[in-house]
Formats: sequence, structure tokens, C-alpha cells
Amino acid sequence: MKISAEEIKKTARQAKFDITEDEAGLYAAQLTSVLDWAEQLQSVDTSAIKDTALVPAPLRADEAVVNPAAPDIVAAFNDKENNLLKVKKVLGPVDII
Repeated sequence: MKISAEEIKKTARQAKFDITEDEAGLYAAQLTSVLDWAEQLQSVDTSAIKDTALVPAPLRADEAVVNPAAPDIVAAFNDKENNLLKVKKVLGPVDII
């Protein structure tokens, strides 16, 4: 599966990453190589291999636990309201391209 440098640049813009033309070309080649390898894996005959997706995993009790350090963390935080910590916005407008 061929990934173009344009697709890499578009994805970088959406993720708000600055990349150079050289990096876009390098990443496109590397990602294409990985996807080609994954495509090859699809052709491997696994019919004789026992399915392991249905093996039950041991479960633990689902218990709520209070972090004993929580009051210290809240007390050390500069910007808070009640017991909620205020942080800077990390998401901005999304460019739909």
C-alpha cells in the first residue's frame, strides 16, 4: 500500500506537527514499507494455528481505590476550583482538509 508524502503532510497538519518535505518523503517511504510488510503477513496460512482470542483471562475484583496522595496533588496545583484542577486547553480548531 503506497502512502504519499502529501498524505503524510496532511496528517501532520491535522496533528499540528511541523515536518519538512524531506521528513514527509522519509515517513511516507517508511510507512509504505511497514504496510507492505503487514500486507505480506495477511497471506500467511494460519488455519492450523489454534485460536487464542477466546482464552479466558483471570479477572480481578473491580474495587474503587482512593489515591492517598490525591489531597497533596490537589494542594500543590496552582489553578483549581473546588477539587478540580484547571489546565490549559490542548485542543484547538480542527483543520478539515
